[in-house]
Amino acid sequence: MKNLKNKLEKLPLFVKEKLLLSSQIASRLNYKIYLVGGIVRDLILGRKNLDLDIVVEGDAVKLAEKIAQASSSQFRAHKFFGTATVFFDKFKIDFATARKESYPKKGALPCVSFSNLKDDLFRRDFTINTLAVSLNKENYGELIDFYNGLSDLKKGLIRVLHKESFLDDPTRIFRAIRFEQRFKFSIERNTLSLLKEAREKKALSWIDEHRIRNEIFLILKEENPYPCLRRINELLGFSFLNPDLKYLKKKDFLLLRRIKKAIKFYHQFSFLPPLNIPIVYLLGIFNSLPLLKIYITLPNFFENFGLRKMERKIMEQTFYYRNKIKRLKSGKLDKVKIYQIFKPLSCESVVFYYAYFKDRKIRKAIRIYFTELFSLKLLTKGEDLKRLGIRPFKKYGEYLEKLLYQKIKLGLKTKEEELDELKRLIKKDN
Repeated sequence: MKNLKNKLEKLPLFVKEKLLLSSQIASRLNYKIYLVGGIVRDLILGRKNLDLDIVVEGDAVKLAEKIAQASSSQFRAHKFFGTATVFFDKFKIDFATARKESYPKKGALPCVSFSNLKDDLFRRDFTINTLAVSLNKENYGELIDFYNGLSDLKKGLIRVLHKESFLDDPTRIFRAIRFEQRFKFSIERNTLSLLKEAREKKALSWIDEHRIRNEIFLILKEENPYPCLRRINELLGFSFLNPDLKYLKKKDFLLLRRIKKAIKFYHQFSFLPPLNIPIVYLLGIFNSLPLLKIYITLPNFFENFGLRKMERKIMEQTFYYRNKIKRLKSGKLDKVKIYQIFKPLSCESVVFYYAYFKDRKIRKAIRIYFTELFSLKLLTKGEDLKRLGIRPFKKYGEYLEKLLYQKIKLGLKTKEEELDELKRLIKKDN
């Protein structure tokens, strides 16, 4: 396979038009441009991917600016790095001036200098990601393969480009696992030895935890992160998240499987908000620790990994309320009680509980909450209480809460029914 012109032709029309425009403007500037990375790999594999990266032998910022002007699009430049992004209606293209890298010390961010396509591709993580396609008029669609990436792609191998790769950038360990499991490939034998050598040297401890977080979140956003987590457990363990985690046991993986099913259950309901899936899986991983140990270690984990404030709250709340949810096992399932228990919690917490608790009663309560109670709102507002002459204003919240519980209990449907019930509640108080 020397030419991908036919593959490029299968891209959506709006993408092909912008690639042709980029080619034309690059030609006028006397630049050479190439489609690189994951998009090329996925074109060959026949996988959908509109994450477009173009390497420019020339000034990428200048090229992107000209393309943005010609297409009446927005663009954002990072002149210091020689990169820019053009934002079209349905997608974006990232442009980067061809560069080479050197590492001042192992695990540090690289020093970059401008160079050519071959040097730019050599700084990639694995051979399957070093493939490029020419977008230049004279050889449009020609596949460029300096490092035998096509051969490894056909063989299904994840191979680093040089023996220092994992030591230069230890986050490549996670990417090796992610690509291996996503494509059902194998980590090439020598590459696997180099990975294990980096593990023995504790290379992950050399890098900023935020970079590890980014890689872990990419893994947890995979369509099926479960095989990646098993492979991480096999090759690394999870002590990079928490020294006490070490290796997960069979029961922990059974929970992670149930989490996958719980997420699928949640996605049945299109009216529910988007789910922060990585946080749900993190809850499953941390659940392998004793509850007291979780409380002690979470603050340090939050600080190191730089989780957002809401993500921290979700994790704290989930473990704090876990024992409270057990109370649903006993007694009659009361919808008001279900609402009161679950409403203060995030959807991520509730999905975790659906996986964690195998009790049918608790799972039924969660189904009731999502299907009947989550989106429930009063049609009656504060103005309605004002018109009824309720004083003081601080009583509004109290009455509206009582009314909401009555709406749940009695199944009130219309505003008229709500107002009738509200008048009854007022009369009862007086």
